Amino acid sequence: MIAPRHIARRLLVLAILSASSLAHGDNLLDIYHQAAQGDPQILAAAAAHRAALEARPQSLAAFLPQLSAGANASRNRETIANSTGGFFPDNTYTYNSHGYALNLTQAVYHHDYYVQLRQADSRIAQADAIYSAAEQNLMVRSATLYFNALAARDSQSFAHAERDAIARQLEQAKQRYDVGLIAITDVQEAQARYDLATAQAIAADNNLASQDEAVRELTGAPHENLLGLGQTIPLIAPVPNDMEQWVKTALAQNLQLSAAQDALKIAEEEISRRRAGHLPSLDLVGSHTYQSFSGGTFGGRDDTQDSVTLQLNVPLFSGGLVSSRTREAVQLKEQSLEQLEQVRRAIERQSRDAFRGVTTSISTVKALKQAVKSNQTALESAEAGNEVGTRTMVDVLDAQSNLFRAKRDYARARYDYLLDTLRLKQAAGTLSPKDLASINAYLAEAPATPGK
Repeated sequence: MIAPRHIARRLLVLAILSASSLAHGDNLLDIYHQAAQGDPQILAAAAAHRAALEARPQSLAAFLPQLSAGANASRNRETIANSTGGFFPDNTYTYNSHGYALNLTQAVYHHDYYVQLRQADSRIAQADAIYSAAEQNLMVRSATLYFNALAARDSQSFAHAERDAIARQLEQAKQRYDVGLIAITDVQEAQARYDLATAQAIAADNNLASQDEAVRELTGAPHENLLGLGQTIPLIAPVPNDMEQWVKTALAQNLQLSAAQDALKIAEEEISRRRAGHLPSLDLVGSHTYQSFSGGTFGGRDDTQDSVTLQLNVPLFSGGLVSSRTREAVQLKEQSLEQLEQVRRAIERQSRDAFRGVTTSISTVKALKQAVKSNQTALESAEAGNEVGTRTMVDVLDAQSNLFRAKRDYARARYDYLLDTLRLKQAAGTLSPKDLASINAYLAEAPATPGK
């Protein structure tokens, strides 16, 4: 069964979804909710989590009584020859026998059983961390694919707009050439730019189809109407605005790091479990047997036997197997220790990269927003100059390309800023559906055109 905190998280998701149900089209929470229900990766992680929860019942089973039953039926041939003193005359007996046995074993002391129980707790804690990390990863994957699809729509829109704008310039160039106002080279330049823009528009169409397919792969359903970002989104610096504080939080709460720490605990306990092969074990064994004979030396008879035995097993020599397995466990523990250090270093790097990503994205968005305005002004100047003959057609085409590139980069930078905020919280281990809901609130009813 799924842990209570996972149930609470899912209820929170449903509550958030209910609050956003009035929106038209597919928003970010819609994509995340469908992914949570249908993404094979998260469903596989959920199955693995449920499987890991069986570790404790399996370990507890070793402490409970073990009851077994058996039955037998035999055809026997018994020959007596040269009996000393002639007490049993020489003879051959052929007879049938059958019976059953019940055996009850109760473990009194097995050191490895106690170690396995502690390992089970660590395995469950590790499974919880891994599954929670998978849930956070699903949030980031959902947002990444969503904004990749929006970016593809923006790129398509800008590519088609640029192609259409160049087409108008090409038509004007042909008209002006026909009346002798410009040279043929200007027409050729405009034609070359138009051909390139047409190819870029085709590539943008293909990229959009590919990004939509990625969303379909995640959710299992097509999504043709995605809500876009509104004209304005708040650019908020990380709180606290201290990189090292985020690193400390990540080292304390990151789920991948937590899972690696649990893996180390399991490896350490495994050394103790394998060393238990040198230790004695004690069991209480009760048995009830019944056997029926139809003949034989003593004639037909029924035998019944009951016994209760305290059974001590002291291992003396196993060919060095226990020692070898213990040395193996020691090395596996060293492996887990190094893997933990690797994860720790990676988490530090990811935390710093994500923090820098957020702060850099804020500056980038502001700079590109201004770049859009500047390039718009530059285009207007180039067009005016071209009308009076102080600027060339090439200048106008360059200014148009720069403007559309700035608009495309500005749109992408806004998406990257939002994704960086999610990655920073993921690295810190604090990412939750509330963070997706906050971003979802920035989505508009109809996709906005960035850069206006």
